[in-house]
Amino acid sequence: MRHAPATHRSGRTGRILSVLATTAILAGCSSTQTTSTQTGDQPAPASSAPATNPAQTGRLGVVTTSYGIDIVHDDWADLGYRWQWAAAPITAGDPRLTNLDVLGDVVAVQSRDSWTATIQASTGSTLWQVRNTGPLTQFVDNIRIGDALLSCGRPELFLMELGSGNLIARQPVDVVVSTPPVIYNGLAVFGTPTGEVLCHRFGTTSGDPLPPPFDDGAKAWGYLLDGAINAAPVRLDRTAGVVTQAGEVFFVDIPTGSGHGRARISGGMATDPVTNGTYMFVASLDQSIYAFAPGNSTYRWRYRTDAPLRSQPTYFDDALYVHIDSEGLVAFDVSEQADNAGRLGEVLWKNPDATGQVVAVRSDELVVWNGKTATLIDRVGGDTIASIALPKIERLIPSAMQDGDLYAVSRGGAIIKFSPR
Repeated sequence: MRHAPATHRSGRTGRILSVLATTAILAGCSSTQTTSTQTGDQPAPASSAPATNPAQTGRLGVVTTSYGIDIVHDDWADLGYRWQWAAAPITAGDPRLTNLDVLGDVVAVQSRDSWTATIQASTGSTLWQVRNTGPLTQFVDNIRIGDALLSCGRPELFLMELGSGNLIARQPVDVVVSTPPVIYNGLAVFGTPTGEVLCHRFGTTSGDPLPPPFDDGAKAWGYLLDGAINAAPVRLDRTAGVVTQAGEVFFVDIPTGSGHGRARISGGMATDPVTNGTYMFVASLDQSIYAFAPGNSTYRWRYRTDAPLRSQPTYFDDALYVHIDSEGLVAFDVSEQADNAGRLGEVLWKNPDATGQVVAVRSDELVVWNGKTATLIDRVGGDTIASIALPKIERLIPSAMQDGDLYAVSRGGAIIKFSPR
C-alpha cells in the first residue's frame, strides 16, 4: 500500500490574478440566456434578458454569477478547469433536468416533465426543444446514431433528427424498461422492473435507423431473471452483463440471445456495475465488491466491506475506484498484470477523507464528486490536492473521462460548461 494521503489544500494555484489574466477570462466567458427554434410541440422563445452578471473581483477573486450560480474562477482553476458558458435549455414547464448526455458537438437533455432539448456544445445555444410524449414519461438515456438522436423512454423509443428535432420514428417497447441500454449493431439491451432482460431491435445491423415499414422496431429476445433490474447493464464486447436486485448475475450474447453464464450474490445494488472489458465489477448491497467474467458461475475476485455499498464505482486505466464508508476512497489494481500475477484487486491506496464518485480525470488527477463538494486527488498516491464546495450543483458530467469538458448541472436546470485549462 502506498503512503497515506495528505488532506491539506494545495497552494499550487495562486490567488492573485493579473489584469491581463482577468481580462482574458472575461473575454472568453460571456453568456446570455438562449432561445429555442420552434419545432413541433414547443414553447414560445425565452426572454432575452441576460442570465450572466458581469464578473466581480473581491475576497474570492473573480466571481461570475450565472443563473443564480456563483462561479468562482480561482476555485475551478484549482481543479484544472476554466468556465466556457452557462445555459438553461428547457424554457417550458419544469426546467429541472433528469438527463444530460454529451454526444460529440451536441448535448441532449430531458426535463422532469419530458421535454427534450439539444444544445450546441461549443456555444451553449439551444438548437431545438420538443415534447413527443406526455409529461409523466420518464427517459433513461439519449444515444447518438450518426445524425439521429435515439431517446429511450418508458416504454417507447423516439428517433429524431439531431439537427432539427423532427420525429423520424416512434418505437413501442415490449415491456416498460428501467435502465439505460447497452447498444450493439442496432440492438438495445435493457433491464426491466419485472426482471426481464429485454433486447429491442431499433436499427439495422450497421446501426442505422430501420427503414419503413420496419421502423417500429421489434423485440429480438428476452430472458426472465430472478428480481427486478434497476442497475444498468454493461457491455463486454458483444456480451451484456446484468445484475438483479435479488442478486442474480447474468451474461448474455447480444446478437443471438444465448446465455453466457449465471452467478449469484447475496444482495442487489444501489449503483451500476462497471467494466474494463474483461470483468464486470459489482459494488453490492451485500457489503462486497466483486469481479465477474462471462462463462463463469462464481466471482473471480471479492473484497469484503463492513457496510452496504451505495457510492457509484468507477473504472479507469487499470484501476477501480470505490468509496467505502469506513475506508474512504479506495483504489484497486485490476490490471491484466495484477490478474496474471494472482493479485487482482490489490489495494493501491486509500484516502479516508475522500467521499463520493470519481467522475473525471484531469491530467493525472481524479475529480471526485459527492453531491456537494468536488475534490481533486492525485491518481498515483491518493493525496488530496484541492477541494471546492458547489452547493447549488447536483451533477458533474464529463464529455470524456480523461481531459474532457466538464458539465455542471444545477438544481434549477442550468448547465455550466468548463473546459480543461
